[in-house]
Amino acid sequence: MLPIRTLATALLLLCLTAPALAGDFVEAPRPDTFRGLAWGTPLADIPDLERVPGPNYRNTYHRDEERLTFGEAEIVSVAYYFRKDRLYRVGVAFKGRANHFLIKERLLGQYGQGRGVGSRYGWMWPDFSVELTYDDSAGSGALYYTFEGKLD
Repeated sequence: MLPIRTLATALLLLCLTAPALAGDFVEAPRPDTFRGLAWGTPLADIPDLERVPGPNYRNTYHRDEERLTFGEAEIVSVAYYFRKDRLYRVGVAFKGRANHFLIKERLLGQYGQGRGVGSRYGWMWPDFSVELTYDDSAGSGALYYTFEGKLD
């Protein structure tokens, strides 16, 4: 009887610790690009970007002819961020709870379950993250794709 009880206890512990061993990382592949631009692309190789004016927007760019949809959601703007003159982050601004829902549904379909903390929901890979936020009082939100690896 003791060996069966020991085996059952070992199996129970294995089942309880398996999710922790899997870590917090998403199993789906991370996005390698955003609208055709690969992470790490040099700023000089993207001719249609324009610098966002103002001192608080250093290394931040936008496109005049940006498509203002994300799947079925309507968006307000897209910002491209550069570090060491290489693309490392993209921010998508949107308004309205309906657009938040449409964006989150699309991301869930692409990457599976993520993790939520308060008004933030996201997906993580060892060198990348996708974060979706929404502020009920402002009626607006943002989606950020951030490459956290080395930029050559």
